[in-house]
Amino acid sequence: MNSTVSSSSSSTTGSSSSYFTKFFCQFRSPAKKSPSGSRRSSFSSPLPRGNPNYDSDDIHQVFNYFDENGDGKITASELQNRLRKVGGDEIQLSDEEAEIAVRSSDADGDGKLGFDDFTKMMKESEIDELREAFVMYSVKNGSVITPKSLKKMMLRLGQTATVNDCKVMIGRLDVNGDGVLDFDEFRAMMT
Repeated sequence: MNSTVSSSSSSTTGSSSSYFTKFFCQFRSPAKKSPSGSRRSSFSSPLPRGNPNYDSDDIHQVFNYFDENGDGKITASELQNRLRKVGGDEIQLSDEEAEIAVRSSDADGDGKLGFDDFTKMMKESEIDELREAFVMYSVKNGSVITPKSLKKMMLRLGQTATVNDCKVMIGRLDVNGDGVLDFDEFRAMMT
């Protein structure tokens, strides 16, 4: 099943940001063995696992991958080409969708994404994905994760836990001591 980006501006922006996040996660994933037996990441060089600036370095590597011509900016065309190369048929942006994605994050209005624009887009996308995950675990209104809502989601994921087990899990992360997790506590746990 192919997934395409919808043509509305807001969903295009969110979808392209989500593609960046998925790409980034793939890029950060552990190296895989190539058919020749050597260990490689999704790209030609291994990731710098021991570097204390791991996140920043990884974002820079991803940015450089998208910046095909090495001019320090990502154009709509570069975005479109690299997403297609990485995602194949599953990630297709039309010319218009790629333009909208770049324009929505372009702070200086030059029609291209600089490194700061790209970093901001990545961070916003991560927060959006965390919100989606939070809503899956939370009670119906999406405001908090309760022990019961956590137990329900764990059951959906094939894991068994009692309500008391879930209270203990939440208690470890519950900064304000109210017995539930709000989004900020959830985000702190996930980052």
